[in-house]
Amino acid sequence: MNAAVRLYADAANAKTKLENGFDLTDYDERTLAFAKDYSEKLLAIDVNIDITTMLDTAWTLFAKYFTKNEVAIKDEFTQKYWPKDE
Repeated sequence: MNAAVRLYADAANAKTKLENGFDLTDYDERTLAFAKDYSEKLLAIDVNIDITTMLDTAWTLFAKYFTKNEVAIKDEFTQKYWPKDE
């Protein structure tokens, strides 16, 4: 979940850039989209899911918006948990 928090923080930085009139990179755009989905699917007050579902959802979001290198999670974990339809 450290990776999710880091990527969510990157989205906050991208939002600040946007608010200050700076151009966003492709990575910035993806972090903002990730943060939106992450907020809706995992952080919302009405989300009530078990830990396995939460982790599966996080892995799905990582693969949707980022490369394995960008999430910076050990290879042993990405090989085991990264969604296969990447």
